[in-house]
This record gives sequence, C-alpha cells and structure tokens, in this order.
Amino acid sequence: QIYNSELESEFDNFEDWLCIFPLHRGKTNEDEDGNEDEHFVGKYKGSFYVYPAEEAGMEHKVSQGVPRNRPIKVLVRVYIVKATNLSPADPNGKADPYVVVTVGQEQKDTKERYIPKQLNPVFGEVVELTVSFPVESELTVAIFDHDLVGSDDLIGETKIDLENRFYSKHRANCGVASQYDM
Repeated sequence: QIYNSELESEFDNFEDWLCIFPLHRGKTNEDEDGNEDEHFVGKYKGSFYVYPAEEAGMEHKVSQGVPRNRPIKVLVRVYIVKATNLSPADPNGKADPYVVVTVGQEQKDTKERYIPKQLNPVFGEVVELTVSFPVESELTVAIFDHDLVGSDDLIGETKIDLENRFYSKHRANCGVASQYDM
C-alpha cells in the first residue's frame, strides 16, 4: 500500500504503545498563542494504565512486550527513494543534492553519488546502520547541496524516532516493496 503522507501521520506518530511526553524544568507557562516556554529539558517515553483497585493484583497483558532495561542492538535499513520540491541552492536555480543519514556517532552519506542540477532527485539508495536502543533512538536524514568550492550547504533535514517505530505494532507493515518502478 502506498501512503500519501508521512507514516508518522498515518500511524499516530507510532505512539500506539509508547507515548512521548515533554519534560520541562520548573513550572510550564503558556504564552498567549498557547506555546510552551523554553524550559524543555527532554522527553519521557512510556505508557500509563489505570485499573480499578480490585484488579490491581491481577496479571495484565500490559507488561507483555515491555522492553528489558538494557540496551539492544538493531539493524536499521533506510531506503532513500527520492526528494521533491527542494529549495534551489545554486545561482542557476538548481541544486546538486546528496543525502546524509546520522544516528548517534554513525553517519553514512551519498556525497560521491550526488545528483547534479536537480530539485526532484531520485536517489535509489539504501543505507544500513547498527543502532543501540535506547541510547541512539533518533535518526536524522539531511539533504545537502554539493559545492565544488567551499563547504556544502544544508538544504533541509528531518528527524525520525526509531524506537517508537521499533516497538509499534505497525512496524512489520511499514516498508518498501522489494521491486518498484520510478
């Protein structure tokens, strides 16, 4: 099945089991627009279940699937299919894009295979990284413009929560077909 939007919006940010709650230092204040102040210090991932007192001692299915309190290593395979409507980075109104995928200290890129003069590049790449949960749970996908002189320019980036995807019941259903046509 092909989805017309991000998988996070299709599957409620993969929070079917693990929910993300922002952590703030001190009391949170909201301004007139409803935005929270700058005291954000991290996030709590988990779930809360409330039971009637008579069920408190009973065995519940909630604890099934709860990860052990130790790091686990997983293989993450990122399929880089294409990018669309990139912002021009060169004076000619085009860009020479390539992708950089980062998790923790590990980084892979397609710099040697950048796509010249293109705002809708088709990359057709796959990148594999070994990740340790819960230490390295955020994957960053960035697109840079390759420049022959000077440093490369960042066109844009996005961050993906791998841990929520791993523990989601939707994990096995999200992927790329073994064959596809451009």
